[in-house]
Amino acid sequence: MNNPHNAFGIAVRTERVKRNLTQVQLAEKLGMSKRTVIQAERSQSNPKFETVILLAQELEISLDAIVFPETASPNNVPKCVHEFFKDKSEQEAQKFIDLCRGAESLKESK
Repeated sequence: MNNPHNAFGIAVRTERVKRNLTQVQLAEKLGMSKRTVIQAERSQSNPKFETVILLAQELEISLDAIVFPETASPNNVPKCVHEFFKDKSEQEAQKFIDLCRGAESLKESK
């Protein structure tokens, strides 16, 4: 089984870098020390649950997918997808889904 502590550290670093944040910038944004961020990324300590939650929220990391990867489902949809569909009617959402499926089938036929 994967070590969720290591997976979390990798996810923190990956998401921080994607957002072009330094460890110092992320720490300042969350009101924590640079050392806390470094230790979380390197899995060098067992961070407080509050720290894990703050990092996960800021970096949009799905903790359930890290801690329970074998039970993570396709229903764990990224925040950006929820935001996109939140004001759409069922019919509008279905049109977008159909478009995506059509694009996927085009890609597969090549």
